[in-house]
Amino acid sequence: MSNICETCLFESKSSYITPPSAEDLKKMKALSAPEFPNSSDEDEASLKPQLSAPSYLHHLRENESPPFLKPQTEPRPHILVGTIMNEDEAVAMIAAADADKENGLKKFIGNFLIEKNIVHNYAIGEKNFLMSLILEVIDYSAQRDFDAFRLAALITIYIDTHLYFRWYYWQSPTAVWNYFKQVMIRHTIEDTPDGEEVFRPQDCYDIITHFHSVYLANMPLIHIITFGTNRLKLIWPFKLGK
Repeated sequence: MSNICETCLFESKSSYITPPSAEDLKKMKALSAPEFPNSSDEDEASLKPQLSAPSYLHHLRENESPPFLKPQTEPRPHILVGTIMNEDEAVAMIAAADADKENGLKKFIGNFLIEKNIVHNYAIGEKNFLMSLILEVIDYSAQRDFDAFRLAALITIYIDTHLYFRWYYWQSPTAVWNYFKQVMIRHTIEDTPDGEEVFRPQDCYDIITHFHSVYLANMPLIHIITFGTNRLKLIWPFKLGK
């Protein structure tokens, strides 16, 4: 009986699974255990400031296809007088508003945006936004008694800044803000190499404040209107219990 027990005990000991080696344990730990940054990697592990808007789309930045891929040539601030709207077109715009008090101005602006290739006709949201923006600029200019020349210049600056914002999907508010300020400086100080005195310094200050209120403060909404957004619909495959 004792021999049988000893034999069973021997067989049971011999049937044990071979314990993993130190190398195997190291591999298992590498696959299962989370990696924590070392003290030397604290700078890389720390949170980086959000530079682009809107932040809730930031994860799409890793996409390498347009419009997420940054274009090669970035627009630079320069003199914009007459490049988008000139003085004659501003006069024609006011004349269209006088001819048709109800729809003349909106119709002229809508056709103007299409003819100048500022926005496509099928981009209804962005087109309506730009029409509202131009109407706001016209009202702002009328309150400050701007003539047709300065009205055309201001509309051109606002539209050009929007095109700069639309140039890159991840354009940051700081970049748009600096671009607009540099453009306004070039249209205020005549002594600069590429400047032209269109507005007075006090006008420049008021315009920058106006731009911040009507455009920069609403950039997340403008981003959605300009680039659009997608809605994800999830269908739950199970019936809800009663």
